[in-house]
Amino acid sequence: MSNPDDPVPGADLDAIPEGHLEGLGEQFLKALEARNAGRIDEASEALLAILRVEPRLAEPRLELGRIYLETGRLEEGEAEAREAIRILDAGGAWSEDVPEAILQGMGWALLGELLKEQAATDEVVFGDDPARFKELLDQSRVAFARAAELDPQDLASLANAAELGDTPSEEPDPEN
Repeated sequence: MSNPDDPVPGADLDAIPEGHLEGLGEQFLKALEARNAGRIDEASEALLAILRVEPRLAEPRLELGRIYLETGRLEEGEAEAREAIRILDAGGAWSEDVPEAILQGMGWALLGELLKEQAATDEVVFGDDPARFKELLDQSRVAFARAAELDPQDLASLANAAELGDTPSEEPDPEN
């Protein structure tokens, strides 16, 4: 039975062209150019505009998370990285140029960096919750280990995981 809200009743939704994605690739490339040129505000706005059109895209979230890392907006970056990982884990890669495992590895590596930086903040180091420091470093280690597992050529993640402790045996949870 067809859903009355379907754009084309009874149609395979994967076969329906996603016209709203048209032009987003060019916008994404312009955002990357702006970021590389140091125009961070312009890049952020362009990435956010893409996500307003299609919030299910992981790649703009990864770039936005990287910008947030570089500008010290660590919790916002963490949220973007976790959402990008969730989307990629569900098979939602937008780019066909980069293997999905590499994109997932990039997401996990970004999450590891964000968590490691959060652990190093004065609020955590000198804060009222000493367990928070260890928790953030443990989560960071798990994220780096997962990144290295997904992309064995990611030597930085492998080194970060080793620096932070033994490789974990548990499966990381992108929600935590």
